[in-house]
Amino acid sequence: MIAPRQLTGSLLVIVPLVFTAGFTGLQMTFDYPAVLRFPAGEVLTRFAAGGVDLHLFWYAMFAAALGLIPAAIGFGLKSWERDNLLAALSIGFGVLAGLVQALGLLRWVMLVPSLAAAYVAPGATAMDQAVAAGLFDAMNHYLGAGVGEHLGYLFTGAWTVIVSALIWKQWRALAIAGVLIALGVVAGMAEPFGVPMTGMINALSFSLWALWALVLGVMVLRGERRAVPAMAQPA
Repeated sequence: MIAPRQLTGSLLVIVPLVFTAGFTGLQMTFDYPAVLRFPAGEVLTRFAAGGVDLHLFWYAMFAAALGLIPAAIGFGLKSWERDNLLAALSIGFGVLAGLVQALGLLRWVMLVPSLAAAYVAPGATAMDQAVAAGLFDAMNHYLGAGVGEHLGYLFTGAWTVIVSALIWKQWRALAIAGVLIALGVVAGMAEPFGVPMTGMINALSFSLWALWALVLGVMVLRGERRAVPAMAQPA
């Protein structure tokens, strides 16, 4: 049977690897994340032409978001004796981060495929395309920009800062990196308000976040750094 520490560490390694695979695949095949700001008709047309690979990349992102939930729970329980308040907060924000990201990404694996198929169907009328594009825009603004991105950035950043506080004494460099990365992730919340560079900063920070989470998982698997006992003083 897998020990809780090994399971938590393994999840913290697997989640960023799956996320990176999906994110990189979408960058290469779907111009992600810039495509999220393209006109609905262009996005749906591109999606319909993407094939099975595009679907798998979105599923990978969705699976990574769901995987963050048990990873956050496991890390919080592992850290409970160290600081039960911070541990409880880390569980709460980690679960919320995974949940809202998964809800936002769910549209790409459940709704968008049917909308894209309807938009490019041979017999689709202008009205059919307008309805598909309108539904896509509505879901993209609500589930995408609102739930998945705005709340996702907030909760992911908060979870990363709280985890950084929990590991401050054991792995200080990793904790400092986590705080800086979290600030970059949260900066994405300003993009809808027209603040320049925040979208690019957010995308880069999420890539660094995946690396940070992977290193955290490796450190958890290796075990916490133990203090070196002081040398006995002569009597």
